Amino acid sequence: APSERERPLILLTATAFFNGTHTLQGFGATSMPLFFARADHLTISQTVAHDDLFATISETLNLPFVGNAAFDEFYEIQQLQKQGKLRRKTAGTLLLKEKLLREATLLEKDILEVSSFLNHMVDVELMEACGEELAERLEATQPSKVLTVEATGLLPAMFAGKALGLPVVFARKSRQIGVSDSYQVAYKSHMVSSTTDLYVSTEYLTPGDRVLIIDDFLAGGRTADALIRVCKMANANVVGCGFLIEKLNDAGRAFLSGYQVPLEAISLV
Repeated sequence: APSERERPLILLTATAFFNGTHTLQGFGATSMPLFFARADHLTISQTVAHDDLFATISETLNLPFVGNAAFDEFYEIQQLQKQGKLRRKTAGTLLLKEKLLREATLLEKDILEVSSFLNHMVDVELMEACGEELAERLEATQPSKVLTVEATGLLPAMFAGKALGLPVVFARKSRQIGVSDSYQVAYKSHMVSSTTDLYVSTEYLTPGDRVLIIDDFLAGGRTADALIRVCKMANANVVGCGFLIEKLNDAGRAFLSGYQVPLEAISLV
């Protein structure tokens, strides 16, 4: 039997719509180990339930809904992988693994110090290989834009965008002078106690965009969650997320699982 901290916690959300004629429902669920569960994880099942309800309303009442096709994409991607139609580059995996073994240092509070090749001095060849590998892993999601956050998220995102032939949009951590209309979300990283605001111009993230999120780390999942919320504000469709390094102990994958989008990481630590 699983230990107390490993017992699964399942969060369920149900939503309903009634217009005098139709009674429609939407459901969302997310699961995670009990040890990692927090109250704010409920927002994921709530978001999924609302998306499910909106899709049901769209289909039942024959109303257009941007992003409605997203619910079939995860299954389609899995089928392509099983059929061997998705190629896999491995240069990024091999190079990053070597760098982590040789140069990374584990500091207090499980902080992974990678300043010699990522967040202070940059190994450009490594970033290019990792960006290309993430692009190839997620190309079947058919994105139309790459979204990341300043600053180190730009490194793999730019090479992924180049490999896919797509523009790269990055969320700023301060409001840009001269940009009046922006989507804004706030999030709190598990590493720091303060709240960070992200801003994306409404000019560069628009309804119907198929967005691929790329970042350097997947830890607790808060940054990726904030970027997904920005996309939802814009009625854009998040089709996948890619990361250089996933920290397994922080359970970010479980935190994001309710969004039901493909997640890829070059290296797991």
